[in-house]
Amino acid sequence: MAELKTVDPSRKAKRGSAPKSGTTYPYFDLNDSVEVARAVHDQGGGTCSRDHLAAALNYSTTRSGAFLSRIYAAKTFGLIELHGDTVSLTERAHRILHPVMDTDEIAGRAEAFLAVPLFAQAFEHFKGGTLPATVGMENLLKTRFEIVPDRIKPALRVMLDSAEQAGFFRASGDRTRMIMPNIGTPTTRPQNRQPGDTTEGQQEKQKTTTGGGDGSPPGVHPAIVAILRELPRPGTEWQTAKKDRFMTGFRGILDIVYPEPEGPS
Repeated sequence: MAELKTVDPSRKAKRGSAPKSGTTYPYFDLNDSVEVARAVHDQGGGTCSRDHLAAALNYSTTRSGAFLSRIYAAKTFGLIELHGDTVSLTERAHRILHPVMDTDEIAGRAEAFLAVPLFAQAFEHFKGGTLPATVGMENLLKTRFEIVPDRIKPALRVMLDSAEQAGFFRASGDRTRMIMPNIGTPTTRPQNRQPGDTTEGQQEKQKTTTGGGDGSPPGVHPAIVAILRELPRPGTEWQTAKKDRFMTGFRGILDIVYPEPEGPS
């Protein structure tokens, strides 16, 4: 069977037909695309066929224009990769769906938003400044980003909805300014403050227990974080053989990170 290719819906018009937009953007928002990634995970733990994905998303065929636009959106956000008939999750999607650190989903969603050319260029254009009224935003999409007239309103809706879903309106409290979400210092859980600890003392203690600028939680080796990302979604059936291989690998990492003392104790 011939390979079905996913087509950028904003550029699918042929010569002599309807005009096409000058800047790439998805027809579905970020949350819609995260649900695509979740369906891929639920179907095959991170990889599935297009047929299975279409069925999971309630599309009758993989040739459906809506289905193709949907998976194109997820691909544009950097949540899935397409290899022929196979759909697989990216590391970004894993961080959003199954965060190990408390900042994983925040960072993953922000990266996904900025992976879209139209959204990234709009964010760069305003740089945290106040967004114009709806009419002004629509005019900007038409003149600067060359969005075709009949797609301006839906493109603006998808962009603003995705920005909110990615946390870019969290700082302002409304949709007036797009500001990069505050990712902060990744931690697994808040550490209890000890009596007599000062803020400076806590900061110094954190410096001495952190694995060192690799994005891991304080005191947790990055290899441990990496293997924890391989855990399936809670409630997912997990074959005993796969579970045993995971535990063997996890024990091997622990033996490397926390070696037995040499010689007599």
